[in-house]
Amino acid sequence: MLKTYMIEKIVEEQVSETAGTIVFHLVDENGDCRTASGSTYLDENKKARGVTTESIRELPLIESLFSNRDKKTIEVEFDHFNKVYDRETDQTINQIAYQAVMKMQEEKKLSHRITSFFKR
Repeated sequence: MLKTYMIEKIVEEQVSETAGTIVFHLVDENGDCRTASGSTYLDENKKARGVTTESIRELPLIESLFSNRDKKTIEVEFDHFNKVYDRETDQTINQIAYQAVMKMQEEKKLSHRITSFFKR
């Protein structure tokens, strides 16, 4: 899914000697407004040199915005991230599958204990 965003405003704030925050105020191709925020890494001149975000799914957007912050309009392709990251849990599909397997193993152990108890 290709999305187009127009950068309305960028707000940066230094929170320590080596870290800051950045908030992008955006309008998408449908006219919907939203913000995207991240934590920045500051160099010795207090300039932001890198960015990260708490939400893995936001990473392609925040990285594209940060890399192209001098532009007014950017396009971001989300296809890969939509296939790999679950929208609701912010986890990879591998993490979700692993948790499901662990839960099934736990349920199997529990059902085995219950069955063993009643066989006595």
